[in-house]
Amino acid sequence: MSTSLAPVAPRERIDVIDMLRGFAIFGILVVNTFYFFNPWYAPQLTEASSAADEVAHFVIYFFFVSKFYTLFSFLFGLGMFIQMSRAEEKGAPFVPTYLRRLFFLALFGLAHGVLLWVGDILFVYAVTGVILLWLFRKRSPRTLLVWAMILIAVPVLFIGVSAGALEFARMAPPESGVYEQIEAEFAVSAAQLEADTAEDYVIYGTGNFFEVTAERWRDFSGLLMVVGWFMLPSVLAMFLIGLRAGKRGWFTNQDEHRTTFRRLLMWALPLGLVMNFYVAITGFSQNQLGVELFGWETALQVAALNIGSVLLSMSYVAGIVLLSQTERGQRVLAPLAPVGRMALSNYLMHSIVMTTLAYGYGFGLFGQVGLALGFVLAVVLYAVQIPLSRWWLSRFRFGPFEWIWRTLTYMRLQPMKTKEKLAA
Repeated sequence: MSTSLAPVAPRERIDVIDMLRGFAIFGILVVNTFYFFNPWYAPQLTEASSAADEVAHFVIYFFFVSKFYTLFSFLFGLGMFIQMSRAEEKGAPFVPTYLRRLFFLALFGLAHGVLLWVGDILFVYAVTGVILLWLFRKRSPRTLLVWAMILIAVPVLFIGVSAGALEFARMAPPESGVYEQIEAEFAVSAAQLEADTAEDYVIYGTGNFFEVTAERWRDFSGLLMVVGWFMLPSVLAMFLIGLRAGKRGWFTNQDEHRTTFRRLLMWALPLGLVMNFYVAITGFSQNQLGVELFGWETALQVAALNIGSVLLSMSYVAGIVLLSQTERGQRVLAPLAPVGRMALSNYLMHSIVMTTLAYGYGFGLFGQVGLALGFVLAVVLYAVQIPLSRWWLSRFRFGPFEWIWRTLTYMRLQPMKTKEKLAA
């Protein structure tokens, strides 16, 4: 028996995981599209927004925002368990190979963030993956669940403490000037963000590749320190839940866990819908955290979004797994699997296509695409990726970027063509 690790063969893949990954890629695209065409801190809705944009805002925050990077994070943790289990079966060393995998994922993320689009999440995944590897891979399912719940609460506690601190400062004697100073600092930050946003509209919309890349580096490094580390606890929490699902055998023994998925769907779906409906109906926007005072309403919205998104994303998991166990469900979900098998390539394709449409060195549509039109563009691009992914995988074992990633990870050139093509 070989003790060296290699990419999993197509026949050994778990189809429903690829379906889930393909589904997650669509949701991520829907959320990201507005930010392909607008600065990160640009308001998503203004007084000039159309009714279609308002409907799109509601739908995106109800069903999409924070649900799909959490779903993809769950699959990342599950994937680590599967790779770790395969290494144990072969008696092969797992940690060095996985560290190489994370290292090259980080390089992909840095290149993506600087050369394509500032909203990269791959680098955050790579860094968080190191934490998962060193601190949690051998933990029991119960310990993983406890830590996941703690990490989910971290952003909520942060916003709550911030809101409480501002409320306490507001009650200070007027002569102290404490609250006035805080307001002044927030005003300065808001003015700077507005100036940066105005600059982004000009540079991204009209600049050449080198001008855009210089601006992209500045924005990416800033976002990485603010948004990236704010997301890290939620990402790690979902890594842990995915790792726990692997250890529980949710996907290696799906039939035995059918009741588990049904129960999860029964209680997580209604709670997730209620919480996310509140977020959507109150008009919450992610980017307001950069420019608005932290208040109790914001704290409640963040709590509902952070917890509700986990519940709804896990409902998506349970629903798709149960649907995949029926003949009709298999037919409906089957087109998602090829997209999921080459998820990295499809994710990067989003940035390549959308930024070419948006930036000055392409079609220059930056600042001209709102939420409703962005939603339509996301659906169209994904509709193209479904047959394109199927066509590619009928000829090749991996997506192009997956092939590069695996070749670097396993330190040997991977066969690219399918066995059928090689035999022919």
